[in-house]
Amino acid sequence: MSKPDIRNYTRAELADIIVSSGGKKTFAPRLVNWLYRKNAESFAVMDGIAESVKSKLDAGYPFAKFKVVNRQVSKIDGTIKLLLRFHDGVSAESVIVPGKGRKSACLSSQAGCACGCAFCATGAMGLKRDLAPSEITAQFAACLREAGGALSSVVFMGMGEPFLNWDNVKKSVLILSDNQGFNFPQTKMTVSTVGIVPVIRELAESDFKIKLALSVITADEKQRAELVPVNARYPLAEAVAAARHYCLARKAQVFFEYIVFGGRNDSPEDAEKLIKLIKGIDCRVNLIPYNPRSPGASSALRPARAKEFQRLLIAAGIRTYLRLEKGSDIMAACGQLAGESDGVRSYRG
Repeated sequence: MSKPDIRNYTRAELADIIVSSGGKKTFAPRLVNWLYRKNAESFAVMDGIAESVKSKLDAGYPFAKFKVVNRQVSKIDGTIKLLLRFHDGVSAESVIVPGKGRKSACLSSQAGCACGCAFCATGAMGLKRDLAPSEITAQFAACLREAGGALSSVVFMGMGEPFLNWDNVKKSVLILSDNQGFNFPQTKMTVSTVGIVPVIRELAESDFKIKLALSVITADEKQRAELVPVNARYPLAEAVAAARHYCLARKAQVFFEYIVFGGRNDSPEDAEKLIKLIKGIDCRVNLIPYNPRSPGASSALRPARAKEFQRLLIAAGIRTYLRLEKGSDIMAACGQLAGESDGVRSYRG
């Protein structure tokens, strides 16, 4: 599709587009409302916008088709995984994770990923391409429908590294939070990064109200370098320093995600390394059991050691949660999600 989808633009950008099409800026809120709240798929149905303006918009900005081509539901916990296919055949996955009285949507920012983390299924496929804002918000719309119109939170933790597609992710955040559109609060959004330091610092100085999650993975710099290739460019110590700056600049808490590899990084000594690394930072640590990249494989998680690891962090004054992973039976857990359509499997992390 050579022409850009009209849903790739924020309200401010739409106002400029409307003016260049001979209309008034005051049409922009109405256009946003039609695009997202009313889910219009053509300009023809949009009342309240001049016909001449709609004609010019129709000539320059098409509506791409977003199709859910596969849907899987966990028989264990009700997690729902959706595979969306876009105009060029590229696909991405989204997940609706149920909880007590809440549902969270996990969105992808890229098709594939260039980071190549050794434990992540998406890294095995490489990067296909960045997702456009319209493709990110289309995932939200699909998840919202699946959730019956009620989502409690949104996490950018799907396929890809959000901070390597930051311009498009920023736009999608503005579109999702526009009060004339989806009107979803930024305070209920979290973006997860493996540690792209310049963007962490940019976020710290921005007006965005989204939350930050840093995938520490493991607290040993050498071990992390083996698991996370991007660590060579943005070492763990620098990423954590950037997260510390974020907390101070924003007066906000940061989430640290630590993957528990049974027998590799779950000892008391490993816990002490993590405590030393994040000491003094207003944070919450999520301990995430490693999820294998193939069905039926063992994660080798040692529950007793993981519990002891958690106990040591709590004793050091760090809020720590051992996450109960969901959707593993449909390959929908963290670092594991895989969508199947037409007999073809694609991966995401």
